Amino acid sequence: MIFRFLLLSDEVEDFKREIQIDADSTFFALHKAILQSVDYKEGEMASFFICSDDWEKEKEITLVEMDTSSEEDSYTMEASPLNEFL
Repeated sequence: MIFRFLLLSDEVEDFKREIQIDADSTFFALHKAILQSVDYKEGEMASFFICSDDWEKEKEITLVEMDTSSEEDSYTMEASPLNEFL
């Protein structure tokens, strides 16, 4: 299966990017595709958030391992396949 993401911005008029990526790919691959599509350099901190239907943050998927409480699950982009979260 292929996921299709449409990126829009309220800050830049007519900004639109479409990214198609295999469902087995990781969030890291999606992160890199986004950076390439907007010509950003790597090295900045970044996260994806999995949200509820009401846009409440439920899970954070980070670029690098963060120091978190052992009671919370920790997810990194490189170890998180898209199809396990979406």
